[in-house]
Amino acid sequence: MLQYDSVRSEVLIRLQNKAKSRPWDGEFLDIIDTALNLALSQDRAADDADHLTRNVMRDARGTTIRAKRNARRNVAARPLPDPARRRVTTVGVDGSVSAELVTHDTPEARFLIAETLRELHAFALTLGPYGPGCLQDMLDQETVPASARRRGVSIATVERARRALRQQTRTLLKGTA
Repeated sequence: MLQYDSVRSEVLIRLQNKAKSRPWDGEFLDIIDTALNLALSQDRAADDADHLTRNVMRDARGTTIRAKRNARRNVAARPLPDPARRRVTTVGVDGSVSAELVTHDTPEARFLIAETLRELHAFALTLGPYGPGCLQDMLDQETVPASARRRGVSIATVERARRALRQQTRTLLKGTA
């Protein structure tokens, strides 16, 4: 059972302050979340708050990087259900595995994509004046903070808009399947 420890409390406060002080970044928040879980472990020595903070942040980065690498490797190994599409995997010099999706471009696929984008654009208009811009930034793989600055709205507003757009996309794709 976890016992009250002033060093662990100090580390938790430091990690939460790090999360608040840094601009929003999903990967960094994953690292902080993992670090918080690691800091709560009774197996870790908690003699010095600086030392514990540094150790859990280092271990959390490694854990997050390893999880992403394993996820990419697992996805690359699975075949796609559509025989018209396949994955080509290559192994880099450093041993990293990269997978590329090979598709066959057809007029029907282009039409479906164009129609889906039109419907998403119409939905984005219902979100407000920032909706179409958020959609375009999302398609351009722009970061949330950069999109918020460009559109003159808060990060939370961009996140809500993107969440609504992703949900609408799921709804549209379920309708076509």
